[in-house]
Amino acid sequence: MISAETLLSQLPQDVLTLAQGVLDRSVTDFQQLCNRIADCSESELRILQPVFYVHLNPDRVPVKSTPATTTDIELARWSLTGIVTTLGNIDVHSEKRCLLSAWNCIIPWLLFFHNQFIMYGANYRPVDRTPVIKLVASILFHGLIAGRDLDGNSKLATTTALCRPIAELWVLAIETKDEDVLSIQVPLRDLGHITSLRLVTTFLAGESMRNESFLTTLQEVSGGVGPFTSAALKYVKIIPSVVKDPDITSEAVRMELIQVVTMFSTCVRFIIGTSMLSAAIREGFIVRHSIRHIFSALRILQPLIPGKGTTEQALASSFQYLFFLLERADGPVSVFHEALRSRALEIAIRMAPFGPVKMEANLHNLSADFFEILYHYLVHDKILTYTCKNVDAWSNTLGPIARQDENLWKDWSAMERTIRSYVSLRSQEELIRRPLSNEKGWFLKCCGGTAEGIQLRQCAGCQVVRYCSKRCQRDSCYSHHRLSCKFLKAAVGESFRCSETSFLLTIYPGSSSPHHVKRSLRLLAALEDRQMSYQGDDDIPKLIAAAQRQYPTDQERLVVELGVDKLDVSVRPLRHYLFLFNGLSEKDIVESLLSWNSKESRGHRLFLCSVIAINDQYYSRQILFSPRTALNMEMKLGRRC
Repeated sequence: MISAETLLSQLPQDVLTLAQGVLDRSVTDFQQLCNRIADCSESELRILQPVFYVHLNPDRVPVKSTPATTTDIELARWSLTGIVTTLGNIDVHSEKRCLLSAWNCIIPWLLFFHNQFIMYGANYRPVDRTPVIKLVASILFHGLIAGRDLDGNSKLATTTALCRPIAELWVLAIETKDEDVLSIQVPLRDLGHITSLRLVTTFLAGESMRNESFLTTLQEVSGGVGPFTSAALKYVKIIPSVVKDPDITSEAVRMELIQVVTMFSTCVRFIIGTSMLSAAIREGFIVRHSIRHIFSALRILQPLIPGKGTTEQALASSFQYLFFLLERADGPVSVFHEALRSRALEIAIRMAPFGPVKMEANLHNLSADFFEILYHYLVHDKILTYTCKNVDAWSNTLGPIARQDENLWKDWSAMERTIRSYVSLRSQEELIRRPLSNEKGWFLKCCGGTAEGIQLRQCAGCQVVRYCSKRCQRDSCYSHHRLSCKFLKAAVGESFRCSETSFLLTIYPGSSSPHHVKRSLRLLAALEDRQMSYQGDDDIPKLIAAAQRQYPTDQERLVVELGVDKLDVSVRPLRHYLFLFNGLSEKDIVESLLSWNSKESRGHRLFLCSVIAINDQYYSRQILFSPRTALNMEMKLGRRC
């Protein structure tokens, strides 16, 4: 066997001199050697490699940084610097062998540098913080790579002793805005460099998720569940910048993206968890546009993710969060609109060819369930307007993808027809209702005046009609609006919500989307008319006859309930719907509706009035008084006055 001295003698004279100085504990020579090795050949680096491990004796790790320990600290610092410089520039097997054999000696020094200089544990700091951050992160990253087994799991960088440093580095990388700290050069053999500290710490944190104690440590380091979840959202927001690293597209680094996705999915799950614990936290994340950031990040990750399982993991967590918000959020329509704007539909369709995704929400097929939700929410003007603007582009880009799967193509074709049909219905209704539009949406105007500069006054009751003056509002109230206002308010759904978990309606206090319903009254009126024409000649008379036998004392007070987005119909007595008419007795309602029906040119009807049912939230239904009748009341009664 060739001795170490013989091997060193093969080095150039200047390098040999510096190496001998290093062995004699010369900090100056060590620094010069680290500067010199950039010009060394691979064979020379292989000879020098043992020199960089000589001064990493764990027995010499100081308890605390003091002037007396400066030499040991500097020698360890330049040892780690030399290791990082050579890694990625020599034979991978030689690199891995040296690092693995010395890892137990390296860990104590990594902990020392992290605690004393990165976390400011020392009053005496002979080493600046920024280079130490980059040095520790680089060594940990190379340890992660070198320690991978045949299954792709790393046991070096994810040992329990390193959980806290990795967690603190991850939080630091997210919180800091110092570009000098964030800029890093981690060499990868034949693959260039990774240049983002956030990417490095994300790889480390993602791999560390395999350690059960890591999540607990991460919460502790962040300052608790709330602060950690906020940090998790910050991480989701920075993913677009993290994955823009110049070398991120190389195959070897793409495999490391599995760890990014693992971290992404974990962050989303934490956001879900804390949102479940607190409605205030849930709504706070919505205000901070969590859905937009999550799906924007997922859209960027989707084409880079190398495996089906990893893709399903990311999709499952993201859509689980969306479905959770659609069930619980105060404004589900706005949440779904933001998801559409963040390309959730495109993501779901592009995933479909891979097959179904198993999710805790008990959904069997991601794209089919997303289409079902979209179908229910199309009755809201905000959703229909967005889909109308994009349906042609979707047909061109997503249509060919949908054709690859028979069921997906069937769902997509039906959805496209529905969008175009709803848009046509709304356009026809606009001609009838003569709407006044502004940037805040559609509403009814009192007298049709066109004077400029008039500040319209909104009716505080129905919030649908606006007036040009107090006098106009007073005259309208005395003439007709006192009656029509109560029915418009019932059509908007200002004070109720119901569940269809049983035959009997379960009423909830407050509707989650009256402002969206107000903007959608034209479309809802058109859908009500269409549904009535579809089933009015056959189904409805049969149901009414059955209801008359079931409710013999309510034959003159039967109400037809139309599910405009589910194409179903039922008949029940008015007493089941009194919650719609806040402030009106059953007698007043019957008298008002009978009086109105006699003025309508519809002839004798077998039922008193109709109501419609639409999706309010993902698992609940909202009952509304007939939009068609309410709008006609206001417009026709007002026109007669």
